[in-house]
Amino acid sequence: MSNTAPDAIKAVIKERSDLFERNFAAGDAAGLVRDYYVSDDLEPVVSAGDGPALVGHAAITALFEGFTGAFEKARQVPRFIRADGDLAYEISNSYLTPKGGGEEVEYRYVATWRRCDDTWRVDSDFFAPGPLV
Repeated sequence: MSNTAPDAIKAVIKERSDLFERNFAAGDAAGLVRDYYVSDDLEPVVSAGDGPALVGHAAITALFEGFTGAFEKARQVPRFIRADGDLAYEISNSYLTPKGGGEEVEYRYVATWRRCDDTWRVDSDFFAPGPLV
């Protein structure tokens, strides 16, 4: 796997991350999952780091309903993106702004991206509170 992804793949991941942020700010957990993760038949997997892995759109949507209920916005900040063929992975930070004010909450995440028929989407996602480094 290449040490860095081609600019075209980075651009698509940025576009998908921007869409994630817009859906998050709108409180649209179902749209966030639909637009960011692979289709349900490919069984997307998310681990929030403090419980069992969640598989499928319904479970992942329920998780993000909790996040969008507590936070008003998410800001994705990519650190490393690597790609080869139809797979890529991203190691990044996410910063969540609490509803009603307060300090941003920092998360670190690793997302495995898969090339799909229409665009790149996240296949597997692991995130946990705290800084990347």
